[in-house]
Amino acid sequence: MHKHFISVLLIILGINLLLAQTVNRYKVLPFDNPGTKLLLKTEAGNYYYYRGLPERPLILNTTGVEKIELRSFSKEAVRKPEIVIVINKQRKTYPLSFKEKKGNYYLYQPLMIDIPENTKEIQIICYDRSIYMRAFSVLPPKPPKAAKQPNIAIKAHSGTVSLQHNGSNSDYYTFMPNQPFKFTLNNGRNAYVYVRPRLLDCSLPKIGLYANGELVEVIDFTLKRTTKYSCQGISSLGIAKKIVLPANEKSTDYELRALSDHLFLAKPVLMKK
Repeated sequence: MHKHFISVLLIILGINLLLAQTVNRYKVLPFDNPGTKLLLKTEAGNYYYYRGLPERPLILNTTGVEKIELRSFSKEAVRKPEIVIVINKQRKTYPLSFKEKKGNYYLYQPLMIDIPENTKEIQIICYDRSIYMRAFSVLPPKPPKAAKQPNIAIKAHSGTVSLQHNGSNSDYYTFMPNQPFKFTLNNGRNAYVYVRPRLLDCSLPKIGLYANGELVEVIDFTLKRTTKYSCQGISSLGIAKKIVLPANEKSTDYELRALSDHLFLAKPVLMKK
């Protein structure tokens, strides 16, 4: 039941995030010559709406504006509510559609009006003195945030094992000649890697360190065995080496290749910033 609730919650949060990325944003546009104002109180808040002075249009500065939304309401029922928009001396009449009644006020559906490029101002005319308006610039939705990459991303290995030391366990990745250890550092993070070979004979373990496909260094190990570390199912562990990786500016692909016929255990560790 608890897991089901968490799954549902995650789905709801994901849907809300997607909706937030596709919803327009709005910025209030003040009229250059507001006449009288009237306060409209709704669940969304309390805001002033305006009407022009008698026989004078409302002037709206639209420099840099691509689209506006005009919201309106009236103090009384209007038989034929409409608004005239003048853009570049061209008049167009927009009928207002009733939306709902709030208290004594009649709210209308918002008008969406495209503004031609390089239009510095428009005029808004309403002959009915009971209608009040408020203008908004319609802004595009915020672009979705790029998902942050993990600081370290493991790409390939031949398995994972647990290394024991002083009663504590630490996870390591294994690699061998037919399966290198590959990982990527992101976000400008740097790291080092502890690498430990398994010793089976007298041959010297050897690995190659690669960065973005280029060989950086060949690293040799000794035949010394550890007495402090153990791993179930893997005997004869050698002494580890701490390998500092080449500096990572943004993202770098690293690879550890077994150049000798040995099994190796590797543990990458992020450096502190």
